[in-house]
Amino acid sequence: MADNILQAISEWTLNHFFIKFVILAIINSLILSNRSIPASIKIIAFLILTIYVILFIILRIKINVTKLLHHELKFNQILTAYVVSVFFIILLFSILYWGMTIVGAGYLKYGSCVDNKELTHESIEQDPLLVADPMHYPYFSAMTFFSVGYGDICPMGMSKLIAVINAIIGNAFTVLILAMAITNYSSNKSSEIKKK
Repeated sequence: MADNILQAISEWTLNHFFIKFVILAIINSLILSNRSIPASIKIIAFLILTIYVILFIILRIKINVTKLLHHELKFNQILTAYVVSVFFIILLFSILYWGMTIVGAGYLKYGSCVDNKELTHESIEQDPLLVADPMHYPYFSAMTFFSVGYGDICPMGMSKLIAVINAIIGNAFTVLILAMAITNYSSNKSSEIKKK
């Protein structure tokens, strides 16, 4: 029963994603721009759109990871599945960092990594070093995923926990791909030797 429900949700989310996304985005923009609509309805509409996008991203990651687990894949197929998976993982964590900022539980800031004040919506909005550019969220997510960590952007509050999870997944995912590439290479070599 639960598997059938999950399968139905997966199919509904993946089928015609962009059409459904555009419809939800238009509805959201109409609701958010209308001042007579209560804030609670605006939050619910925004959450529905966000949850839909997160579901889509998680399902795309699952599909690509499943592809990666097949040992018959050629190198270019492994590389393509890896790149697509990394793209969606970075996008997912970008949304999580942005969500932390929206709910006031954490945020990203430029430069100084000192976190010595209580987090509220007001304190986050008043921080002059607040990362406001939406393009910097995927940048920080990618730098954390690949463990580069330039230090130009720092996580604050609960965003620190998200950054740790982001780094763990980045390292584990890279090790998984490397192990698969070595396994595929050695199995292909052994089958070539057997053919001779």
